Amino acid sequence: MIRVALVIGRLNIGGAEAELIRLANHLDRSRFLPFVVTLQDPGPLAPEVRGAEIFSLNRARKWSLGTYRALRRLLGDLKPDVVQSFLFAENLYCRRIGQGIVVSGLQGSLSDDYETGPSAKLSLERWTWGGARAVVSNSAFYRSLYQGLGFATSNLTVIPSAVEPREAKGTGIRRQIGVREDEVLVTSVARLVERKGHDDLIRAAAGLRLLFVGDGPYRRRLEGRGAILAGWRADIPDVLAASDIVALASRFGEGCPNAVLEAMAAGKAVVATRAGGIPEVVRDGETGLLVKPGDVDGLRAALARLAGDPALRRRMGEAGRALVAERHSVGAMVRAYEALYFKLTRTSSQV
Repeated sequence: MIRVALVIGRLNIGGAEAELIRLANHLDRSRFLPFVVTLQDPGPLAPEVRGAEIFSLNRARKWSLGTYRALRRLLGDLKPDVVQSFLFAENLYCRRIGQGIVVSGLQGSLSDDYETGPSAKLSLERWTWGGARAVVSNSAFYRSLYQGLGFATSNLTVIPSAVEPREAKGTGIRRQIGVREDEVLVTSVARLVERKGHDDLIRAAAGLRLLFVGDGPYRRRLEGRGAILAGWRADIPDVLAASDIVALASRFGEGCPNAVLEAMAAGKAVVATRAGGIPEVVRDGETGLLVKPGDVDGLRAALARLAGDPALRRRMGEAGRALVAERHSVGAMVRAYEALYFKLTRTSSQV
């Protein structure tokens, strides 16, 4: 039995957290014993973890020496065979602690300023990189990015993210948010930060109803500018079902965005930028329309084209749903992680 610790700050609403939960729930229990470690409190998505114990350090701050020491003690007590971490701070801590076979997950942006610019994050990443026996990225974009930055990537494996399609009808959603049935609703599900490009969508969506699902420090900059700010919602499948188009206007920093996969799984046409790994997911002209990051005129034209052609929206939505079922199933993602863990533990036992 291979004991796998899945380490994250807390189980918030987000792509990395969703991937951790899918792993915790679907790893083969005849061969793996997964458990979840959160640095802070368990978080709002903790009830979605099924059949895996959650150990919470309940630290007030993720970034602190006390949190690092508490994690080191806990991992020393639990003695996992594999320590799979998610997100930046968690990766640094687990690499430095060195308990078990450390596997780092790359799901987020390396820098909030610019992907290849100098940053403290980049320096810390270089300093600890060798502490991971393997690195998993959800996008080939990150492999090429890290290669370009001079990192050794022979131990980097690309495992695309996955989604679990959920049936939803969206009944009553438009009435809740004040959008008529005859209006074209463009929805963007993303954290409210500048690099997600919400400003560009506001400028591009003239004449269309715009719904932003998510929250974050940029919210105050978006208030009173015509978009509906819904905050985080637990009924994302219903919101997507009620939408006509799903948009993601990120300026940089995307890997394999769950928001896009969930939109495609819901049968929705996507308008997105060619930021990071998005073109690995959205096939331009087939499952959606892609434009250059920051190209407001291009966004406007793409949104207008889909808004005026319901048949095209349906064709792209159907193609997106089929693509997700083929390439982004939970079963395929979990099998890829299982194969990696088997390979690492087998190699370790032979040393």
